[in-house]
Amino acid sequence: MPSFAASFAGFALRTTGYYRRMFSGGPQFEKNIAKVRSGPLPSPKAHAEVDIRHSEFQGRPVWHLAPKGRAPSVHILFWHGGGYVYPATDIHWKFLSRMSAQHGWSVTAPLYPLAPENTAAHITNWAMDYYTGYLAEMGEKAFVMGGDSAGGGLTAALAHMARDTGQALPASLLLICPWLNLDPAHPDQLKTEPRDGILTISGISAGGMLYAGDLPRDDPRCSPIFGNWDGLPPILAFAGGDDILVTDSRALKAKLPSVELIEHAGMLHDWPIFSFRESRKAQAKMANFVAPAVT
Repeated sequence: MPSFAASFAGFALRTTGYYRRMFSGGPQFEKNIAKVRSGPLPSPKAHAEVDIRHSEFQGRPVWHLAPKGRAPSVHILFWHGGGYVYPATDIHWKFLSRMSAQHGWSVTAPLYPLAPENTAAHITNWAMDYYTGYLAEMGEKAFVMGGDSAGGGLTAALAHMARDTGQALPASLLLICPWLNLDPAHPDQLKTEPRDGILTISGISAGGMLYAGDLPRDDPRCSPIFGNWDGLPPILAFAGGDDILVTDSRALKAKLPSVELIEHAGMLHDWPIFSFRESRKAQAKMANFVAPAVT
């Protein structure tokens, strides 16, 4: 049973509709995107807790977070969620700062191009270019790649592309409530939607079409669930029972039984990056999962 804090957050989000309006689809969708396009940067508090620096790649910002006063335990290449249309949020920065400060992560978080100005073909190519440069910078150092929601989908797509082009792969993959199928056609999603405090079927359908652009939605660059998952590193995935994207994680587990899937009933979308009791346990699990992959 979810903690009171997690249950209350789900109730409050469903009641206020704050995030659901952002992912509502319809004629207002692109206006909502424009309103929140200038997303927050790492807060002053984050700067006090971890070392933060900024760089650029092909005109896009890249943020680097590292623990203060000690060597990092692991290097993480992290792709943020936001439906491929929204930038990283304060919740993302708090999560990444917490993982850096408490678990010693050195995090690289590129702010990749977004839809509708860009589509999947361009965004995945940009991310692949960045990945190639990241490999060169890392040299022989092991690293982990991960992401939440749309960032989880991008993580999977990049892992497929890296394998197919013969590039080095991460030691492991973290997929947090990943968006692996742009087409919300699973019947269970209709049943889950009334309990989802963040996403709507119309919203992810509209966002998926903006992201796909001229590509079919079942192209693995758009919907990596339809790609080849052979030969990838170990995967830890998280899912929530009150998240319409839970069906994507279940489909992945059915397709690739070796995936370690942690699904909690009653939990909202992206719950592992929040600060609930369950979130803290999930974050400790992530830290324990990636540690042996880089030793």
